[in-house]
Amino acid sequence: MTKIRPIVGLPTLSGLRAFEAAARTASFAAAAAELNLTSGAVSYQIRALEAHLGFVLFERLPRGVRLTSLGVAYLPPVRKAFEELADSTTGLFGGSQRLQISVHAPVSLAALWLAPKLPAFSAANPLIDVRLSSVIWDNAMPDDATDLEIRYGTGYWHGYRSERLLNQNILAVCSPTLLIAEPLKGDLADSRIQPLIHIMGHENHWLKVRQGLELGTASAKVGLTVDTTIAALELAATGFGVALTHRLFLSAYFSTGRLVIATTQEFSDDQSYFVMTPERPQRVRREVQLFRDWLIAVAAD
Repeated sequence: MTKIRPIVGLPTLSGLRAFEAAARTASFAAAAAELNLTSGAVSYQIRALEAHLGFVLFERLPRGVRLTSLGVAYLPPVRKAFEELADSTTGLFGGSQRLQISVHAPVSLAALWLAPKLPAFSAANPLIDVRLSSVIWDNAMPDDATDLEIRYGTGYWHGYRSERLLNQNILAVCSPTLLIAEPLKGDLADSRIQPLIHIMGHENHWLKVRQGLELGTASAKVGLTVDTTIAALELAATGFGVALTHRLFLSAYFSTGRLVIATTQEFSDDQSYFVMTPERPQRVRREVQLFRDWLIAVAAD
């Protein structure tokens, strides 16, 4: 039988944990608070780690600490090792503790696109509880109680890391009865005869459509302005007028026949939906990363 030799040269786990936390927070005091230790204990563990390695990992500054060049090089493999160990432990042995993540999304996206897909995530991850909150207007600053957000815009928000989730063309939709009553001739070129439904925050959509159809500044019938896509689509479904939206919101409306496409022409949108996590010193929790990866995969399909 092959004898398993011990692994030599490894520092203590407590020293590595102190190093990772102090490197991430740039502070022994913050690392101590996170690890439920005293600052002196963290400082001692890091000194012991540096003595074991024979190299200095931190520059001690008047306020906080800064990694040396060797500390910068050592941090990624240490962090990767912790993440792989955590994932392997959970994967092999599971766990009974329920986890919770808080997600914010625009109200229309939450109701018409995300909510119908959430049962599949819950079935695959029964120990993760998702708290989905619908919002109309984005928070100016990151919310400490929110793990993940979906936003519509250019992708640049201070205090967040973002990744594009969806970009879709703009479609014009209306009630089938409206289309029959007053056919939109010439690929929406006669949209002047229809009331136009506007959505706050999406004022540029009708401008892009009019430019795309070369309608110029011709006057249009006065419509209504609402603050959500859901309200605009429900208004259009009554036969009031024409609304602009993205295809991802339309499955239920198309399947029931409440809305139809008013023109085959589509219009590009220079903004997208982004999945975002607040920039924090703490590593993104595994369950949050799992939900984020699932969300991106669902959007890709």
